This record gives sequence, structure tokens and C-alpha cells, in this order.
Amino acid sequence: MKLTLTFLLGSFLTEATFGWTYHYSKTTMNWTVAREWCQERHTDMVVIQNQDENNYLVKKLPIKKKYYWIGITKQHKNETWTWIGNNSTWIGNESWAPKEPNNNHSTEFCVEIYVNNDANRGKWNDEKCANKKYAACYKAQCNETSCDRGRCQETIENITCLCEPGYEGDRCQTAVECPLSQPDNGYLSCSKGNRKFNSTCRYECYSGFLMIGSPAVTCGLTGVWSGPRPTCASYKKALLAVTGCGALSALCCICMCWMKHRKRRRLAQARQPEEFSSLTSEALG
Repeated sequence: MKLTLTFLLGSFLTEATFGWTYHYSKTTMNWTVAREWCQERHTDMVVIQNQDENNYLVKKLPIKKKYYWIGITKQHKNETWTWIGNNSTWIGNESWAPKEPNNNHSTEFCVEIYVNNDANRGKWNDEKCANKKYAACYKAQCNETSCDRGRCQETIENITCLCEPGYEGDRCQTAVECPLSQPDNGYLSCSKGNRKFNSTCRYECYSGFLMIGSPAVTCGLTGVWSGPRPTCASYKKALLAVTGCGALSALCCICMCWMKHRKRRRLAQARQPEEFSSLTSEALG
């Protein structure tokens, strides 16, 4: 559900939404002063990330003022146009007015946006930075407390928390939880008193039972415990398991030894005719 509140306060208009807010000046100023005005009162001069934002901004600015500075500039003629703050070089195919940018006076290193009702509505024009236009600004709604364990991202009328691995929730406030049940014939002891991301649980067996496997598991960032869970077996079953494993190992060892012995015998039998033939040849010679 969108909450939008529009009100006029002295020298600027505020469009308040769940995302960033747009503002503009009541008087004209050169590009440098316009940016300082935006930074003093809001966050910075408007930065546009895509064509949808461009179109949205134009709808929010009053037509009667017509020309507004936006936060894209360059320092030299052969440089690439760059947005202030984030260094983005996005310039959509629909952005510039026809035959623009033309650098008509060789020093047109700032950009204005047209807000009118003709065919150039929402288009850009490169302009000398010393000329005076209205300032178009934005105020970020993201702050240090917007997301507990994540990065705050703003788009049109929306704030999204991009969570760090191992955290979830609309504000990244909840650690991922790993499902874990109590073991048969034993109990769990978990660090931090929970079974969430980065916590470790240790298995303990009741008296008369022997633990088989690693006693500790750690909750991973995807909600999965590290390694297989151990089991608590009675000493009798554990002894049978150990005995069974020992017997199997012994049987495997016997089989390997027998196979090696057979291989050596076949090799020895194969060499005997060759040695006899060699001795016979030497005697006849």
C-alpha cells in the first residue's frame, strides 16, 4: 500500500513516499550553486538511474518552471557524461532532445531537463554550467537504521533491504534458522540459546549411551547444519557396530592379501618356462 503526501513548505515542494523524495527550488541558480542548495537542504541533486525514473521525475516537477538542473556532468569535452555520487554512466536512448548533446559553446558540461508539454518533455540538453536553472533535488529515505544486517536500496516509491548472507526479513533483522530436533537418547546444548545462523549446537548422550559421529554442528547461512548429525547408541549396539566394522575391515584385508598372493604366484609361474628355456640354450651352446 502506497502512502503519498504532498505539501508546500516555503521555497520547495516535497513528494513523500516510501522511497526517496523529490524537491525543487523556487529560484534559479547556476549548476554549482544548485547542487550546493540540494546538498544543504536534502541529499543531493537528482540522480536518474533509468528511463522510468526519468519519466516519473518529470511528472512530479511543475511545468511552469520548465528548466531544471540534474546531476549529470563532465569536466572536459571528450569525457563521458557521469552522474554525481555513484559515477553511473547510464544515458538512455530516449534521454537527449534531438541533436543533443551538441556542446554548442564548447563548454556545455552540465545538463538540464525540459519539463513542458511539447515533444521535448522529459528530454535533456547540455548547457553551460554558469547559466541559471531551477534545482531538482532528491532526499534519500535510507539511513543507517533502515536495515539491521543488510544494504538499503531505493527505487521509485520503494525501499528494499538487501540482506547479508544468513539474514532475512523486511529489515534483515532475523537470522536464518536451521531446523533441528532433539536426538534420541540424548539432548542438545546450543550457543546463544538458539538454532540460528552461526550458532553451534552440541549433542550430549544420556548415561549408558555412546555417541557415534561428531558432537557439534553449526547453522549455515542457507539454513542447513554443517555435517551429518551424530546418534546416541547403546553400548551394546555400539560394540556390535565396532565389531562389525572390525570384522569387515579384516575380511577386506584378507581378500586383498589373497589377491596379491595369487598375482605373485601367476607371475612366478610365467617366469619359470622362460628361465628353463634360457638355461637350455646356454647348455647347447
